[in-house]
Amino acid sequence: MSANSLGDYLARPMSEPEQQTLAAIGRGPIDPRNALALSAMDRLLDPALLPCETGWCVLPDGVAYVAVRTAMPNVSAKMIDWWFDWHPRDPLRYRVWHPIAHLDNSLQPASLPRAKGHWGAVHHPVEDVGTGVVHARIEFKAPTEMGMSSDALDDPRVASIVCGYAGDDRLHVRHSPMFHVFLREGNGVVLRSRFWLGASLRPYGPLGGLLKPLLNTPLVRGRALPKHLPQALATHCAEEYANLGTLLPELYERFGPAAPSGR
Repeated sequence: MSANSLGDYLARPMSEPEQQTLAAIGRGPIDPRNALALSAMDRLLDPALLPCETGWCVLPDGVAYVAVRTAMPNVSAKMIDWWFDWHPRDPLRYRVWHPIAHLDNSLQPASLPRAKGHWGAVHHPVEDVGTGVVHARIEFKAPTEMGMSSDALDDPRVASIVCGYAGDDRLHVRHSPMFHVFLREGNGVVLRSRFWLGASLRPYGPLGGLLKPLLNTPLVRGRALPKHLPQALATHCAEEYANLGTLLPELYERFGPAAPSGR
């Protein structure tokens, strides 16, 4: 696939998030009591509305919580799983997702075949979500490896789940669990994104586990997390998935498995 075949997407205006989503993010922090506890992550599989579907706050333990709900009509489970395996294989594909904030990406493929192509893979995105350029590291895992009771492969409510640990390549630190749960809705999906920023601070490497108890404190989290990060990340998440919801059906038709240039 040539760069020119995707280049026109970079010049397109991005699809905007729903105004009610941006309004919820812009209202300021939610009551922490309405945040979903990391230990209650299975509630993301239930289509019933949660106390807060979009919002952000800092919890009493210093963890920054981010929740965003995004409707993605005409997007299917096959498209989602294809996208998370396809886009990190070429930096331009990642830039198309959010041409303003996404700068680069590279991929460490999973060492063994898994039920989903992105399980076990590590992505190295370079992006600016509104607090400066970050060289991130995202380890994608099966939901049960992240603490969910099920991988939801046969759950009729769930189109797909994309989850893992986010970290920083330059600081060599893993810091945050994240979940993107795509629930079937009508002719498409609705996405529940959740981040618990700073909930799993630990250096990469063999000594990381030993240092984890010392790092996961309100004081360390308060110093490590930029003050404006929760709201900035919520806005970025709303932007990138609203844009992907528009682009993905077209990209899948043009570059997916059934297309001549599918890989």
